[in-house]
Amino acid sequence: MLDEQSVLPLYYQLKEKLKEQIKSGDLKENDKVPSERELMERYNVSRATARKALSELINEGLVVAKQGVGTFVAKPKILQDPTGDIRFAYQIKDQGLRPSVKIINAGIDPHPPKSVQDLIGKETKTFKSFGVLCANDTPLILETDYILFERVPNIFEKELERTVFFEYLKNECNIHFTHSKLEIEPIIITEFEAKHLKSSTGKPALLIERILYSNDTAIVVQKRIILGDRCKYTFTLGENSNNKSEYPFSIKVKK
Repeated sequence: MLDEQSVLPLYYQLKEKLKEQIKSGDLKENDKVPSERELMERYNVSRATARKALSELINEGLVVAKQGVGTFVAKPKILQDPTGDIRFAYQIKDQGLRPSVKIINAGIDPHPPKSVQDLIGKETKTFKSFGVLCANDTPLILETDYILFERVPNIFEKELERTVFFEYLKNECNIHFTHSKLEIEPIIITEFEAKHLKSSTGKPALLIERILYSNDTAIVVQKRIILGDRCKYTFTLGENSNNKSEYPFSIKVKK
């Protein structure tokens, strides 16, 4: 039952109970969540309390409402581990999903942002790639990559949608990444971003900005916009971690 004496609102307590049932597997993907009436009777709460708890779960992407049918547990979110492997295709395959990339635009950028110029050079050509990363054809991430063109002189010979970008940089361009810097910021997606992510304007997302270095030289400046209702971050920390990699980041699926 819920604690009416708690400083936590009843709707929040109810939401957390349902959230824990989803996390523990008591409620699995596609399982029907108790209706407002069932929650009212089971937990002795008002309809407004039950409705708000379900609404919060919908906003967090944990459940989906189907009009006239009910509310159901949503598909698991994609988890990202910034301490692991950045290669999107490998990360997704390891979780039993099918990765794909849709390149929207790629080529020499005559006017890269000043922040990019400051990092990788103002007087040099900058190659820019802009596309969508998908798992099982579901758009997850809107990604923009900037890199000095002189480091990837044969990039126009590559079929980018079938190329594992960071393997190409390592194996064909002989670039060895030594470290990176990462910034994470919560945002609300714009109409342009929502269009490419097949989502709705105003949805919560994470803006992930990364700078990847080889020794003291900035090699890649990357920006990822990750939908909050489809993805989630997890961190694996500690010197004895088994998830260490020569690449700085990874993606995992929440089970």
